[in-house]
Amino acid sequence: MQTLSSKYTFFYKFVFILIWIVGFGLGAREVIFFSAEYDLKWTQYAVTWGVISVFIFFATGSIKKVIMDKKKKILVVSNYFTTHEISFDEVEDIDGSSLLSPKLIWFTLKSPSGFGKRINFLPAMRPQRSIGKHPMVIELRKDFKLDK
Repeated sequence: MQTLSSKYTFFYKFVFILIWIVGFGLGAREVIFFSAEYDLKWTQYAVTWGVISVFIFFATGSIKKVIMDKKKKILVVSNYFTTHEISFDEVEDIDGSSLLSPKLIWFTLKSPSGFGKRINFLPAMRPQRSIGKHPMVIELRKDFKLDK
């Protein structure tokens, strides 16, 4: 069995967003509620906090822990509460983000699983950062025989 997900998956899925929401929220609290002068500056903080929180949630809140078993030809997918096995035959496409950091990879399934039709995961970090898809996308496309 090969773990495809990064060891930081739990951190990005739960801890990072919690740190952002609570940390920035408490920092902005001073400006919003205890400002010496009343002006509309508090809306700038509230909107920034809300927009970035939503972006972080949709970017990393849906990531899963993915383990690939080549012998059984299954993907073991977990959201840390439930686990589902998905057959290699169910994978329709594999793609990844190009500009997002951290990079994400996703499996598009032929039919919805317990986690929906798209399984997102955070691959292991690579030593150098660059623009473009994570090299694991190419490797997985070869493994699943999805080369175009």
